[in-house]
Amino acid sequence: MNNGFLNNFYLLTKLTTTLILFFAVLFLGYLLVKSYKVNNEESHIITIDNKINALSQSIENYSQKLISINQKVSNNEKSLSLLNETFDNNFVDVILDEFLKKNQNLQDQITNLGNSINSSEDRIIKHNENKGANNTVSNLVNLIILKYENGSNINAELLLLQNQTYDDSKKAYLEKLFILSDQKFIGIINLQNQFEILMREYLNDYYKKKNNNLFINYLINFFYIEPNYNSNFKNEILKRFSMIKNKLYEKDIKISLEYLSLIDDSDIYFNSWIEEAKNYIDFNENISFFYNS
Repeated sequence: MNNGFLNNFYLLTKLTTTLILFFAVLFLGYLLVKSYKVNNEESHIITIDNKINALSQSIENYSQKLISINQKVSNNEKSLSLLNETFDNNFVDVILDEFLKKNQNLQDQITNLGNSINSSEDRIIKHNENKGANNTVSNLVNLIILKYENGSNINAELLLLQNQTYDDSKKAYLEKLFILSDQKFIGIINLQNQFEILMREYLNDYYKKKNNNLFINYLINFFYIEPNYNSNFKNEILKRFSMIKNKLYEKDIKISLEYLSLIDDSDIYFNSWIEEAKNYIDFNENISFFYNS
């Protein structure tokens, strides 16, 4: 019986000890958890406090800047007020004086411009009068050239030109034109056609003398030889005649004569033609003095 009691008491004691230890462990765990929560909350509170402090500092800085801006605005208003007072008291007089000076200068410019316009109008009237006379002479000269190149009589037009010519230095040229008019130029087209005929005669005789073949000489009587425009010839005579024709149809009679003088016996074959060509050259040289009369 005593052994059973002891066993039971031992078990009870062991169980009690175990329960006490268990509750002790639970209590310690509770204290640990609670302590962790408190520390966490304190850390969170510290973080919030720091943010609040930073925000407060930013607000303080912006407040200082706003005060500075307000101060600058106030200073600007004072400066503007001072400038307005200065403008009202001094600047108006200066601007008014400057305006009066500019107005006087403008009046002077208007007066000078009016005088210039009147002077220009007088010059324009005189210029138009001279221009009208010059146009009349210019048109008359063009008509004389056209009629002369056509082989027409130009005495009537030369008389009109004489009445329009007031420069004594040009009278000699006018007299020469009257002489050339009396010689009756054949006209530029006839001059070109006559050259073609004389050139063919010259070339036929030239090749007859150069060639001893009787048959070829006989055929030459039924055909004529002439150079084409802008052709390249080995024969120097044909080359020169080609150049003369080109210049002749460009109405460059002076150069045509120079090339013709390089051809043997040209003065014999082209004697009358050369005289007509020289008359045409003389006419152009003398009429040129009246282009800008």
